[in-house]
Parts: sequence; structure tokens; C-alpha cells
Amino acid sequence: TVGFLSGVPQNWGNGGSLKNQGFDVTVNAHLVARKNWNWSVGFGLGHYVNELTSLPDSQSYLDTEILGATVRSQIGGSINTFYGYRTNGVYATTEEAQAAGLYFMDDTGRKSYFGAGDIRFMDLNGNGQIDEGDRTIIGDATPDAYGNIFTSLSWKKLTLDVGFNYSLGGDVFSYMRQQLESGSRFMNQTTAMLNRWTSEGQVTDIPKATYGDPMGNSRFSDRWIEDGSYLRLKTLTLSYRLPISNTYIQGITVWGQCNNLLTFTKYLGTDPEFSMSNHVLTQGIDRGYLSQGRSFHLGVKINL
Repeated sequence: TVGFLSGVPQNWGNGGSLKNQGFDVTVNAHLVARKNWNWSVGFGLGHYVNELTSLPDSQSYLDTEILGATVRSQIGGSINTFYGYRTNGVYATTEEAQAAGLYFMDDTGRKSYFGAGDIRFMDLNGNGQIDEGDRTIIGDATPDAYGNIFTSLSWKKLTLDVGFNYSLGGDVFSYMRQQLESGSRFMNQTTAMLNRWTSEGQVTDIPKATYGDPMGNSRFSDRWIEDGSYLRLKTLTLSYRLPISNTYIQGITVWGQCNNLLTFTKYLGTDPEFSMSNHVLTQGIDRGYLSQGRSFHLGVKINL
């Protein structure tokens, strides 16, 4: 029937269902209202959760591969969670690695045992082998809360406007850090690689550098997942209204504005406020686009 209607063996359809719930709250307060002084503040808070409620063909989940990351959409959960391996540091000694006795099957079907300097992957299914059965949810790109904080302070004809924005709790897959800290190819790496494992007994969280990454130390894991929370001083505007009023001009305002002045974050990437695309499945994936730089503007507003 499908082929008869469309001329192709398959066609797209809305076979799943999704439920979104959340809220947006904004509070404004005028704290000072005097002849020469005025001061107002505001606070915005947003929160939402999405839940996948059904998929076609009796599927319980759907995996999408994006830049080496697995984005899992599972019934009963969010549609953009990161699905990968959990880690617990690096094997410091050969004895430690041998005691763990973990291995994975290489392309030839041979057991390859993890050794000193390799990532200590967590064997979640307890079979002694690091395989796809050990993958689990390692992050959620949906922030717990987001919004803005703003204030305006005026003295006579001089006004200072300050605006912050923030995001809390959203996880980020740092694709660029995965590329620049894998230690597996002949390409520039970050200075974090100076702390890579190089000798027996060395305690570090950066594995040894091995061309081709035969042990899969750089595979998609929580090693590349970071907290993308931030607080940013987004805009700072100072303006002065010249006391001019006549038949032709009802006022002139001279202003200067600074954008992206300060950012408070623990995220190691260039900018925690980014978007790979507007697709819901790519949220929280930092592909390494240029960050939002500081900018400075001057202007004049003439009211006629």
C-alpha cells in the first residue's frame, strides 16, 4: 500500500508520541521610585521536562548516532539523553589492571585485556567484558532550570541596565575535547595531554597516548560529558537622555552597550551557551563553533 501511494518502499510518518511539561515564571519589582532615583529588578525562571510516551513498531527506545555520540530516546524518559560507558579513572599499574581482568573483543574476535594507562571502564553487567551491554545513561542535555536576571537603575537622566542569563543542570557532550584529548592521532592536542599516563604507578585521569586507540579509550563515555551550567553577564547598557524638546525633536538618548562581558562556568569548552542546530536531538552537543565574543556598541537614539 505504501509503495502504491508514494512510489517508494518507505515513507515518513508521525509514529511516536511525546509529552512536554514545564513552566516559565517572570517576577518584576520596582524597589525605588523617587524623583531622582528609580530602581527595578526582575527574575525569570523556566523549567521543562519531555517524556517519550510511545514509538512505532513496538520499539522501547531509539538510538541516534551523532558525531560518535549515541543519543537515546527511550519510552518513559527524555528524548535527548546521552547513552555510553561509565568510567572510573585510569589503571595506574599493570597489577591493578590484571586484578580487574577486564577485556573487550577486538575486530578479529580476540580478547584484548586492559592494561596500565588504559581507562578503567565500569563493567555494569558483570560479565568481565566491556561491551555494549555496559552502556547506560550518562547525561541529559535538558537543563534543570534556565532564565534571566535583570535590573535597571536610574539617576535623573542617567540609566544603567544590566542583564544576566543562566542555565543550570544541562549536560554537554564536548565533541571537540574528544578530538583534542584522545591522544590517538597525529594532530594537535590540548595541554591536558601533558598529564597523560606515561609510567607505572602514575595516578592520573588521562590515559596513555596510543596511535589508533586500539583499546577504545576515547570511545563515547562520561569522560566527555560535562556540566554545561553557566551564569553570563549578557548585556550592560549605560544611557543618558539629553534634555532636548522642541517642535522637531522630543528627546535624544546617547547610549553605550557591552555584550558577553563575563561568564561564570566550570565547562571546559569555549562557550557554554551554544547550539549545534535547532534539532532537539543535537542539543547539548558542542561541535566547536566559534564562541560568542565580547562586543561594544555606541549609539544615539533620536525621538522625533
